[in-house]
Amino acid sequence: MLNSRIEQMAHRKTFIVEHLDPELEAWSSLEYRFIAKESDAANADFYLTSVPKELKLPSNLQGATGLQIEHRGVEEIYADRKDRVCLLDPAAKKELSPEDGESFDVFLFGGILGESDRRPDDSISLITNR
Repeated sequence: MLNSRIEQMAHRKTFIVEHLDPELEAWSSLEYRFIAKESDAANADFYLTSVPKELKLPSNLQGATGLQIEHRGVEEIYADRKDRVCLLDPAAKKELSPEDGESFDVFLFGGILGESDRRPDDSISLITNR
């Protein structure tokens, strides 16, 4: 039984949103809570990273099922395995495919959640290219 648990954890996927704002708006907390709930239901992990230590989580996120808070950023956490992190960039030239699940363990949401049009001044460097 222990071996099957270890194998299951090895194939578990992680979804990440880097929270780069000094505060957390109500709409963001709703999105984060929903992502956490869906991730948990899919037996995946959901991390909110780069959360300032002084940020007080809204009550709807405190103790939310499936939500894990991390003060470090993705580049620090996954410094030794950047090649396993997939940036989900809405402007990417290649669409995500089921086969990508074999290549990546971590999926990082890029851009601003809920924003369908990119602003011209937005620039995101692919974490795997550094």
